[in-house]
Amino acid sequence: MLDALDEGVVAVDENSLIVFFNRSAERMFGYSSLELLGQPLDVLLPDSKRASHRSQVEGFRHSGPTSRKMSQRAEVSGRRKSGEIFDAEASIAKTSIDGRRVLMAVVRDVTRRKRAEARLRDLEQRQRAILETCADAIVLIDAESGCVIDANSRAAVLFGCDLPELTGLHRDDLHATTGSLEAWDGIAGEPAIRRRDGELVPVEVTQRVTEIEGRSTLVEFVRDISYHKARERELVEAREAARLANESKTRFLANMSHELRTPLNAVIGMSEMIRDAFWGPLGHPKYAEYAADINDSGRHLLDLINDILDLSRIELDKVPLRDEVIDLGELVEQCRRTVMSLIRERGLIWSNRMTGAEILIGDRRAVRQMLLNLLSNAIKHTPKGGEVAIAAGPGPNGGLAITVADSGAGIPTGRLATITEPFNLDTDISVSRQGGAGLGLTITKRLLERHGGELLVDSKVGEGTSVHLMFPAERLRPRSDGPGMQASAG
Repeated sequence: MLDALDEGVVAVDENSLIVFFNRSAERMFGYSSLELLGQPLDVLLPDSKRASHRSQVEGFRHSGPTSRKMSQRAEVSGRRKSGEIFDAEASIAKTSIDGRRVLMAVVRDVTRRKRAEARLRDLEQRQRAILETCADAIVLIDAESGCVIDANSRAAVLFGCDLPELTGLHRDDLHATTGSLEAWDGIAGEPAIRRRDGELVPVEVTQRVTEIEGRSTLVEFVRDISYHKARERELVEAREAARLANESKTRFLANMSHELRTPLNAVIGMSEMIRDAFWGPLGHPKYAEYAADINDSGRHLLDLINDILDLSRIELDKVPLRDEVIDLGELVEQCRRTVMSLIRERGLIWSNRMTGAEILIGDRRAVRQMLLNLLSNAIKHTPKGGEVAIAAGPGPNGGLAITVADSGAGIPTGRLATITEPFNLDTDISVSRQGGAGLGLTITKRLLERHGGELLVDSKVGEGTSVHLMFPAERLRPRSDGPGMQASAG
């Protein structure tokens, strides 16, 4: 009966000598029963396992249980006649043969199973390595329940959670946009996923329903495209900036053509009249008038060219700052004298609202240019009877704020964001005809930034504009003495 079993059966006496060896055991170990009967059990064991096995057998022999199943024993190793070592499982029981007490073992050769399990482990490791090496997040979802059944570590990173937390979550908890299972087969375009902290991340998803271990499974490859979306936005913004710059250039060229042509025509026409003595001998008073017009036109043209050259030098960082101590009250008075003729000519009111003289550390020429640019703009855009004012006082963080304000037409809110861009000329002829290349605020902003400051503009249509030069605290040296508030009518 025992010879009919597929498993090998080996029985040993109380001295661990073999007393029974069935045919399956002969095939398994390569010995005949005649060769092994009376031999010690150790002959069927690897040298390295004999001592531990002997101890286990003796321990069982003197224990209470009469049997121990394969599942209750650790795996054992056998040694064939050829010397080959193989994996085995064994159960053992206490019994009797011909009146003698013996230990009988049923041995099963599990070499093939172990090899298959090893191949399966290797395959799983290779597959897992492939999944973990992939830069995309890979998620396996049960197509019926919609719950995650497996994922790679990249998926855990993308969704902002640990891998065990990801398993079991529903697909709708992960995707900001959802779709039916019927529509899952293919490319889902550019949806967004929802991280565990609630952040939405733009992704590109490729997915397909397939059979895995007998159940319908959705395999998703999810790629984070945040970087690409950011680059796309930058490209769009760059194209828009280029478009605006091109429009600005076009407006500038159109305006400059007019600005340059008009004074040059005056220079050419009037100089020809002087050359040809159109009004008679050179003593005629008209010549003096024409000479004055030529001078004015030349100065206007020179101012335009100087603005362009100044901006170019600033943009190329070729305007070195020469810091010195500047008495701001004195500098403002110089600027007032410079523009007072224009203020009177336009019938404006000048107000000096400085609360006290301030000592500023900066480049005198640059600060003077900033003030004159702002005053010139204020005078240019303020109607007769309006007011142009300058004030200085404490700024944020202990700094200094110099403000030039006017009661002119004001600037529309939509233009405030671009008012300091180069050649930012208004398309409204009532504004652009005031003259200039639209560089005053740009130059002022650049010079102020070189001083570590910031230019701010407040304006309301119909009420006027205030431009603030915000100097940092390190460029200010306060002084208590100085002129009080002054006001004069032009």
